[in-house]
Amino acid sequence: MHTSDGKPIVAITNGDPCGIGPEIALKALAKSEVRQAAAPIIVGSPEVFERDMKIAGTSLDIRLLDKPSDASGAPGTVEILPFDRLDLGQCVRGEVSAEAGRYSGASIAHAIGLAMQGEVHSVVVSPNNKRAMKDGGHEHTGFEEISRHYTGATSSIQILMGRKYNLARVTNHIPLREVADYCTRERVLAAIRVLKKSLATVGLPDPVIGVSGLNPHNGEHGLMGTEEMTDIGPACDDARAEGIRVVGPISADSVFVNIDKLNLDIVLSMYHDHGNSGIKILEFGHLINFIGGLPVPVFTVSHGTAFDIAGQGIAGSTNMELSIVAAAKSVRQS
Repeated sequence: MHTSDGKPIVAITNGDPCGIGPEIALKALAKSEVRQAAAPIIVGSPEVFERDMKIAGTSLDIRLLDKPSDASGAPGTVEILPFDRLDLGQCVRGEVSAEAGRYSGASIAHAIGLAMQGEVHSVVVSPNNKRAMKDGGHEHTGFEEISRHYTGATSSIQILMGRKYNLARVTNHIPLREVADYCTRERVLAAIRVLKKSLATVGLPDPVIGVSGLNPHNGEHGLMGTEEMTDIGPACDDARAEGIRVVGPISADSVFVNIDKLNLDIVLSMYHDHGNSGIKILEFGHLINFIGGLPVPVFTVSHGTAFDIAGQGIAGSTNMELSIVAAAKSVRQS
């Protein structure tokens, strides 16, 4: 899973060919800091990257690989591990395509399979379109769900990592009216446990976890909700009894402004929009997404396929660059 000079081999998935994934991958591969950190390989279609080379404003030499261990990590190249066949004629930029979804989902499965077999160190998932993947026959379309499925993991947690501030959530893509019922003592504690273990993968073996409350003013002693007293607070107590450094529950409306004061390494939010709104205000443009709890490191950018600007050459590659570097620096727990 490393080249002869010791660089970790990082597999980058093809991404939806109708979006900006191939463009930002090419831009990232042209950056010296990426090349210094990793030997990146593309698991995908050479035709897609030949097509998007001019759009990306790069002139990398395409080198086809038979197996990941053939990677050289040489600057000025894009090393591609081809698999399957993609009908590029069915992939119109900026449009949902079942063929694009089929291929991009298959690329994820193939890349994670390589990581599970120990042929690559880690995986970076390029942006994919959930509708296209569903139309292309993939049952699991979310980044976390498909990663958990192909690794066989029983539990996982999404971790948004910025330059300084980090976030995880107890719940992900569920309706707001279901959040309170989901945030039981057992589930909050389980999230804290997997979060603590997962952060060791990215260099935080003993993190301080700030657990957010759910209700206004932490429920005001039951006046505005009881979850902090019946579930979230007790889960924090349980975690502290296990030696996990937990602060909380902290009132949801002030947790982000107190990160530095409380020396928090990460905030654990109860639901999607609360957590994501806070972290994006603090770290927009510099976030990467890491799936904790998996047997192999899997990362992605924290944005979508951007169909509206696909093919225009204006997509920024900062998140992709950060994802590749983080994937290269991650520690395998298996």
